[in-house]
Amino acid sequence: MIQEAITRNAANRRTFLRGAGLTGLGLAGDADILNFALNLEYLEAEFYAMATYGATLVQLGVITSADESGPTTGGSKVPNFASSPMATTATALRENEIDHVLYLRAALGSNAVLKPAIDLNALGYGFSSVDNWLKLARQFEDVGVSAYLGAAPLISSKTYLAAAGSILSTEAFHAGAIRLGCIMNGVTSPAVDALDVPPTSSTVYCVDKNALAIPRTTSQVLNIVYAGGSSKGGFYPDGMNGVIISQS
Repeated sequence: MIQEAITRNAANRRTFLRGAGLTGLGLAGDADILNFALNLEYLEAEFYAMATYGATLVQLGVITSADESGPTTGGSKVPNFASSPMATTATALRENEIDHVLYLRAALGSNAVLKPAIDLNALGYGFSSVDNWLKLARQFEDVGVSAYLGAAPLISSKTYLAAAGSILSTEAFHAGAIRLGCIMNGVTSPAVDALDVPPTSSTVYCVDKNALAIPRTTSQVLNIVYAGGSSKGGFYPDGMNGVIISQS
């Protein structure tokens, strides 16, 4: 029943996005930037789908096996999620991230990259308990916000920029909710790099000394998700798909 509902909703979303005209828009370089974002959205969507359902996007019918270049492995359904105060947040995150995947795939049309091979267990945590899930979810959400913020100045198309800005805003909502969850539950989510500001009672938000959100370049994001690898590794054992726009 769950798989049937998700497959039906995914088909409805694709139809709506095509009707809204979000296909084949923007410049080639802009498409590369949004594909970089799509690689990240695949990872987040797989994480939340696995944590809440114990199933991948292909297993849930969100995408088909033809839409991926490698499997998603690792991770499992988080135990006792249904009885946790974070259950509603987790459900909304799953639905939002799946929508982001579908939204970007529709916007990119035939230019959309395939989902790459993903290893959800790259860091060895994220699924054993709700607190363990918060630990990894916080890292994903804060890095996601910084990635969109860092890429925004490179986008030429107003249409693509509006799409990226809308997703950035949603990711910021996610980050705020997850950071509060960490603080309220006493969860320590380690810094992923020197720019990171983990949530504590004195650092509620991930901002700099001027209270501004912190951007990351593509290379800084890749250093995190590749676990220090130069072209692959970490959550992407074979690397991301598509052309990566470098930033100084």
